[in-house]
Amino acid sequence: MSISAEAFADAQEQELHNWDRHTGTPRRLLYELVEHSEIAGPLAERLPDRVGKALEVGVGCYGLGFLGPHLSDRIDHIDGLDPLPRLELDPPDEPLKTYLQHLQSRVNYVQAAGEELPLETGDYDLVASINVVDHAMDPPAILSEIRRVLKPGGVFAFSVSTLSKAGEWKWKADRKRHPDKWLYRAHPHTYQWAAADALVRRFFPNVLWCDEPSPRNKLLGKGRMSYWIAKG
Repeated sequence: MSISAEAFADAQEQELHNWDRHTGTPRRLLYELVEHSEIAGPLAERLPDRVGKALEVGVGCYGLGFLGPHLSDRIDHIDGLDPLPRLELDPPDEPLKTYLQHLQSRVNYVQAAGEELPLETGDYDLVASINVVDHAMDPPAILSEIRRVLKPGGVFAFSVSTLSKAGEWKWKADRKRHPDKWLYRAHPHTYQWAAADALVRRFFPNVLWCDEPSPRNKLLGKGRMSYWIAKG
């Protein structure tokens, strides 16, 4: 499942360009604040009232991520890790800019790869990796590292974009026809739901919650973001 260093570097270049061109776009920045809200409620229900230390792997180079906007009121400390440098946000709306800077200040940004986390073993009560591994060099290595740094009994929140069987066939056919298109260069991996579920359970067999699609949607449905919550 690993890709070459050259392919990963190209994927990251595409990602950085996409992030950088929207640092002053209010619509995109507001979207970043509400994206992946689907897992926020189920995750909050499975967390204690206070979480000591949390990590978000693949926080995104705005430094906002998922935990900062959704759950930082319940977390004492958040480390946000990403291989790309953090970008400064400059929307024309000053109150929005101030709010975004406040959210950024809640996340300690660490520039590093998820495949080799420069972090202590068993140091985190909560680890999230939201919409990351289909952009990565080696997804199993990332989950292995997350398992290492998560405390025994800690909580892991995960999501990845999943395709139906028909959708993955179409994706691969379209990628062959348009290999230089941003969408395919920035997403070197694809997952059907069963493959993503197997990846999660390989490292975190104690799954507490997931939003499994129906059999019909697994076969013919549209692409979707799929979510898991597991216990370490």
